[in-house]
Amino acid sequence: MPASSAKPAKKPVGRPRRDGKPHITRLALYRVTAKLIAEHGYAGTSIRMIASAADTSPASIFNLFENKDSLLNELIAFMAGSSFDFYARLETLELSPEVALYLSVREETRAIASAAPAFPAIFYLPELNQPGFARAQQIRADMVAHYRRLISNGTNSGVFACALPELAAEQVFQLTETVILARATTRAFSHAQLAESAAQFALRGLLVDSEVLAEIEQIAAGIDLQFTPPAAI
Repeated sequence: MPASSAKPAKKPVGRPRRDGKPHITRLALYRVTAKLIAEHGYAGTSIRMIASAADTSPASIFNLFENKDSLLNELIAFMAGSSFDFYARLETLELSPEVALYLSVREETRAIASAAPAFPAIFYLPELNQPGFARAQQIRADMVAHYRRLISNGTNSGVFACALPELAAEQVFQLTETVILARATTRAFSHAQLAESAAQFALRGLLVDSEVLAEIEQIAAGIDLQFTPPAAI
């Protein structure tokens, strides 16, 4: 390429660090924050602690996030991004509700089981019930809504028997999360075993005819649509 047609290199945004180290990234802060919160709890983790562990300054963190609550909200959004991407890709396949639900439970459980413990545990923080975490609360509600839609569609089509789809959706979503709490007792099982067992358990509790589960599993086995967790996991 002639020199005259080459595009000028982009200059780094912001003032360079005096120590010559690269600017801290959101991804690096997500990793450090999740680990510290898992060890010390949300209240016991300060911005100063996060900055020290990330080898940066509190000011650098505040350049990216308004405060600690904002950082946690953004971390939750980042973690949930893989789920929403999976839901969107799943919807394009136009599968039956029962197959889509089986895949959702199986792949979400597999992703959680294979994640570093610090990251999924973030979703269980008691502080997330407080008003400052409305965004995180909405993100979780949107994730549960995915399951509610599938259960409602399956009920309407007659394949599921469910009087309370909203409650069932919450229960099924919690089922995918149980691998976070049961790590000590599930270590003897592979991630695939945990994922398939959760999906089977969820479908058996909803299907009008449990004998169709084998057919659902066969169809799901032929669909190459794995859950891709975020890079921080």
